[in-house]
Amino acid sequence: MTTPTLVEIGRQEEQGTLRQRWSHYFVLLYGLLCLIIAINLRDSTINATTNYSDVTSGIRAAYPMTWVIDSDGPYVFRVRDMARIGFKTSIVVDTQPVSLSTTTRNLVDALSLDRGNTLTGYRILEIDDAYTLPDDTPATAVTYTYVNVEVSPILQTLPSIVEGFDVIAIRQGQAVILSFLADASVFEEQRPVMDRFLESLEF
Repeated sequence: MTTPTLVEIGRQEEQGTLRQRWSHYFVLLYGLLCLIIAINLRDSTINATTNYSDVTSGIRAAYPMTWVIDSDGPYVFRVRDMARIGFKTSIVVDTQPVSLSTTTRNLVDALSLDRGNTLTGYRILEIDDAYTLPDDTPATAVTYTYVNVEVSPILQTLPSIVEGFDVIAIRQGQAVILSFLADASVFEEQRPVMDRFLESLEF
């Protein structure tokens, strides 16, 4: 009589070959490369600009390509990020003739008086009389806040706090007033847009 034999069958561990391991490394490297390219393309799109030139005021500048420009208000032109929900981040450019005795601080005082009467909760945070533009033009910079209420017949929106940054410079009998406005919650995030705008500015 034959004695039954117990045979234990174990699963042999599969070990990847050198070629398979290199394939895994290549996939990871390829994925990382695609991610870097996508980030660069995104940054290029976000930072893409359109040139603006106004012969009358002598102002030239580059503003974000995806922003909407208009010149129908009491300013030379305004560009806004219409894709942003809530208050639209804006850059407003205005000019006005001045006398030889007018200083940028005179203009700051006049603007503050007017805004204090027209903007809810207008408050100056800082005045920098030693500010200079990227081309070394001396200027005065003012940081301030106010309460903005969107009036819409369809939507009921809550008031928002807007933070503003003005740069005021005088050259050849003309004052240039550059205003950057954004919701206070994203002001610092959006501030580089204004910095790039100022770097491209000519007047």
